[in-house]
Amino acid sequence: MPLNIQLVPVESADLDTVQDIVNSNTDYNRMENGRPERSREEILEQLSPDQHSLMIRLDGRAIGLLQYLDRNPKDGYPWLGLLMIHEELKGKGYGKAAYAAFAQRLRQEGKQSVRIGVIPENEPAKRFWSSLGFQYYATKMANIGIEVECYEKAL
Repeated sequence: MPLNIQLVPVESADLDTVQDIVNSNTDYNRMENGRPERSREEILEQLSPDQHSLMIRLDGRAIGLLQYLDRNPKDGYPWLGLLMIHEELKGKGYGKAAYAAFAQRLRQEGKQSVRIGVIPENEPAKRFWSSLGFQYYATKMANIGIEVECYEKAL
């Protein structure tokens, strides 16, 4: 039976839930900014109006966060900036189901492909994205000042 995954816009009332999801992923936070947790101010900054921030819900329950740009001004492609599942819920297929829902949304909007950036040390993420068919194409400096490996997938 398919998972009942919904992608819904993050609202201001979701801030505590977003912070809980982000801070449950201490290994990722250490790779990205050297600290295990993010402050409330950092979370607010991450929820920039320049990108879409969507809560990943399973049967109505918040289980993750997805953020993307419709069109990166540097290359014109849609970019998935973050797909994060609460640490306690990983390994159950929720990330793959959330990506499938996201990809369907992009296809309905007429998009042909999507790009992502992965922190080089994030081996679990590289395995995850490769398993979904993403192909490495370059290493570049991200707008947050860290080097990322860039991947692309045709939709």
